[in-house]
Amino acid sequence: MTQTVYPQETLDLLQKIVEGQAYRQLMLANIRGHGIQFMPDLESKIALARALDTSLQQFRELVRLYKSLGFDDIMAAIRPKLDRVPYPASRIELAVCSFLCERANFRALQAYATSSCKDFAAAAQTRLDETRAPVLPEDSVVIEYCRDPANRPHAQQMLNRWLGVTLLSLGRPGTRGDARAVALGLRSESVADMVRDFLRGLGEFLKATGLVLPPGDVLGVAMPPLKTKHVEGEARTGAHGN
Repeated sequence: MTQTVYPQETLDLLQKIVEGQAYRQLMLANIRGHGIQFMPDLESKIALARALDTSLQQFRELVRLYKSLGFDDIMAAIRPKLDRVPYPASRIELAVCSFLCERANFRALQAYATSSCKDFAAAAQTRLDETRAPVLPEDSVVIEYCRDPANRPHAQQMLNRWLGVTLLSLGRPGTRGDARAVALGLRSESVADMVRDFLRGLGEFLKATGLVLPPGDVLGVAMPPLKTKHVEGEARTGAHGN
């Protein structure tokens, strides 16, 4: 990676930005590692193990970038946030949280692919070229489970739980740091715009499962108002709670 000298404000923001991406990446890796126990057969366990390996390889690149910027222990920096992340308790919950985490991670990478930090932008673009944002959970049993009226309350509870986690992982909208990151070209768009697009991207999932987006106070996060009246494919009017 090239050595670039950044102004202190830029460097401070870069530190937080790389830590945020590392947090999302390692959170997904930890969830995948934990979730192997829920896979029903050997082949599905191997597939998840391969995805875990990919997550860890990508995390290692962020460790290198962090050190190249002059910082030390990224694990120590993100551990307090990681310690607060729950773990899925079933195969269904694993599929729901993995789906949301993968989409959030992909959405964040899109905002960094043109970052003024060229090394970070290159790493983000490489990840985007290698992966995709799933439209639906890969485990097909999730849709059937969620559509069963008897399971709907529990399925909605799982969605609420992991939406809160993934929305927080994208950052807090409206902060000074958020505005400065965009102004300095470190990120192409605000957290609020990332969150809006992330929520709209759940349309097919919501339509397929019959679940809804809860209001922000249920999730415990501040959700910016959507610019359109409905999330595409949303099951019920007003589910975004604004």
